[in-house]
Amino acid sequence: MPSPSLTDAQLNAIADALRSGQKIEAIKLHREATGLGLKEAKDAIEAIEADLRAKFPEQFPAKPAGKGGCLGLVVFGAIALAGLGCWLTAA
Repeated sequence: MPSPSLTDAQLNAIADALRSGQKIEAIKLHREATGLGLKEAKDAIEAIEADLRAKFPEQFPAKPAGKGGCLGLVVFGAIALAGLGCWLTAA
């Protein structure tokens, strides 16, 4: 939950950063305001974010479902190579 040493203005700035998807900025703001270390500030921000998401879910965009990432690229590459291998052996 929010640290007692945060002012309303600081909490609002952190909440604005979280709502716009800037978690790193929120952590920086929290660290500057409290002097906490990176791990402690990250944990605090995650607690604040969870609380805000529970109270105001409409203010947060839905998290994208699976972007594919590297695994998608590896699978695509493997399929492409297998197809190329079949094509070369057939020729």
